[in-house]
Amino acid sequence: MPSSYFEQIPIIIDILLRLRPSSILDLGVGFGKYGFLAREYLEVWGENKKVFGKFQLRIDGVEGFKDYITPCHNYIYDNIYIEDIVNFSKKQTASYDVVLMIDVLEHINKNDGISLIQNLTQKNRNVIIATPSKFHKQGASFSNPLEIHRSYWHKRELSTFGKTIHIPFKNSTIVVIGRDVDLLKKYRLKRLLYEILPGFFQRFI
Repeated sequence: MPSSYFEQIPIIIDILLRLRPSSILDLGVGFGKYGFLAREYLEVWGENKKVFGKFQLRIDGVEGFKDYITPCHNYIYDNIYIEDIVNFSKKQTASYDVVLMIDVLEHINKNDGISLIQNLTQKNRNVIIATPSKFHKQGASFSNPLEIHRSYWHKRELSTFGKTIHIPFKNSTIVVIGRDVDLLKKYRLKRLLYEILPGFFQRFI
C-alpha cells in the first residue's frame, strides 16, 4: 500500500531535522506523506520569518505507479519521475543530501535491492532506509504489482553498504547510511533508551 507505519513518522522527521538537508530524493513516494512532512517541518515550521510558498528546499520524488500521483504531490514536490526506482538509480546524475526509502526496499528483489543501495550510497550524501523488521506477505494492493513484498533485510546486512547508524524502533529496521551519521549518535541513544524504558519516557518526557 502507498503508506507505512504511523509510529515511525516522528522518527523519520527527527532524523531529517538533525541532518538538515537542502535537497531530498523520495523514492517510492506513494501517498506523498514524507514529501509533505519534510516540506512542512524543514521549511514551514519554526520561528524564522518566511514567505509561504517560496520554498528553498529541493524535494524530488520517484514513483513507479502513476495512479498514486495527485495535484497535491505536484505542489509539494519539485519534480516527480514516473519510473522504476532501480532504473532511476542507475542513470541518476543529480546528487541529494538525503534519499528517503521508507517502506520501499521490501518490495524489491534482493539482487535489485543490492544494486539500488550501492547506486544510492555512491551518488548521494545520506540514505535513510526503513523496512519491516519481520517479513510478512503482501499482495498487489490497489491493483499495483509493485506493492508485493519480495525481500527481507536485516540491519546487519544494511550496515555493509557504508558508514551506518541503526535507529531503534520495534516495528521497523531504520538505518541511515552516509557521511553525516555521526550527527545521529545522541538521537540513537535516546531511541534506544525509549525502546528499553518506554514507561519512563512516557511519564517524564
